[in-house]
Amino acid sequence: MDFTLLQQLVDTPGVSGREERVRALVSDRMTALGAQTTVDAMGSLIGHIPGKGPRVALIAHMDEIGFLVSKIEPQGFIRVMPVGGIDPRVFGAQKVMVHGRRDLPGMVGSIPPHLLKKSDGKENKEALPIEESFIDPGLPAEEVTAQVRVGDPVTFATASWQNEHAFFAKALDDRVGLWVMLGAARQVKRIDADLFLIASTQEEYGLRGAGPAIFSVRPQVALALEGTVASDTPGLKLPPNTMATAQGKGAEIRLTDRGMIADRPLADFLMGLAERAQIPYQVIVKNTGATDATAGQVSGPGVKVGTLSVPTRYIHAPVGMIRKSDAVHTIAWVTAFLEHASEFAG
Repeated sequence: MDFTLLQQLVDTPGVSGREERVRALVSDRMTALGAQTTVDAMGSLIGHIPGKGPRVALIAHMDEIGFLVSKIEPQGFIRVMPVGGIDPRVFGAQKVMVHGRRDLPGMVGSIPPHLLKKSDGKENKEALPIEESFIDPGLPAEEVTAQVRVGDPVTFATASWQNEHAFFAKALDDRVGLWVMLGAARQVKRIDADLFLIASTQEEYGLRGAGPAIFSVRPQVALALEGTVASDTPGLKLPPNTMATAQGKGAEIRLTDRGMIADRPLADFLMGLAERAQIPYQVIVKNTGATDATAGQVSGPGVKVGTLSVPTRYIHAPVGMIRKSDAVHTIAWVTAFLEHASEFAG
């Protein structure tokens, strides 16, 4: 499987509300698939591939966690506000990119150990809040103020890389979902549905783009395609009643989360397809997290929804990691659904 498109997706910046570069890339790909594309008022991209069968929407969000410039200090240091859930412990000393009038690389300032207080106090052990941190672009103050404005987006400046088993990058939540959506639409032999491909906005800022996009499409079935938390690393302590989502075992099919109860007949149909095609998967029940399926489920008269997610380690950090086999199996699963959608009688 070629991961070139995924590399392009993750390396393209798109903080919530500023997804325009990602949208342009995805729009070109949808057009190449023969989709008729529109952009709604929230900035979500909707591609339509007309066909016979049920109205089906695949949805994946374009935005990534990041920051917005909130203040420029007289010395040229840049203060930011986080956009999306970011642990301040992963922020310090990172390389970032400020997307101003031109892209400016910079680094998050850190205190050298030589200058820390020689005590065991908690002030030396706790991460500096993001709001108190600053970005140093290493430029004269006048050049910073000429190139950067309050409200400009900032992203982690992590370049993607891969080996034969894994793919490492920022923004896998949810560029891997976009990659799965586009890959399935390209790979499918016959689309057994009236298909809508939705690349939504502002998921990381309250699932804001999905509801309007799904409402405008009025699908009978909507599948959210995500990168989800892989909780199979050392040191994590899960509640006794919670199963860990692991890498190497296929996609997660989520029956519940903090905001959604999946349509059970749809979930059973999807699991049946996977078993027939010998595609590995994991069934997860939890009460944390949310996806675009949450907003889509209660849109208009209501929609039958499900969520298929690629397990992702180190999510919402400067770099995450997926297993290539999990991503490829997810494409195969979505492809099988598109080829048999009219068989779902839910």
